[in-house]
Amino acid sequence: MIKLICIVKRSPELSYEEFLKHWEENHAKLIRRHASVLGIKKYTQNRSIKAAELQTQMGVLREVTSFDFDGIDELWYNDLKSHLRSRQTEAGANALEEIIADEKRFIDLSKSQMWYSHELDVL
Repeated sequence: MIKLICIVKRSPELSYEEFLKHWEENHAKLIRRHASVLGIKKYTQNRSIKAAELQTQMGVLREVTSFDFDGIDELWYNDLKSHLRSRQTEAGANALEEIIADEKRFIDLSKSQMWYSHELDVL
């Protein structure tokens, strides 16, 4: 299995609550609707816990750089080859186009990141 991790920043014109509402009510439905054609096996949305003091303490303790984002999507696929192949079909290209158009409605793509990974279960 491979995983696509999307670290997302909301559009500046949206409040955090508006962002969450669109993400859960609109975007999640699109992903569910197109999951089979795009080969998505699992999809999760990770929302930040508003704990600024705790985040600051962790940052100081570990000397890490603060990064301001609003959520993380995780999408699982069987493998990279089938994931890329699904996007080359007409149905896959149409699904991807619809998903990206929706992302532009609530995500600041210029301040977001996408990253492919392979999980290694340690515990």
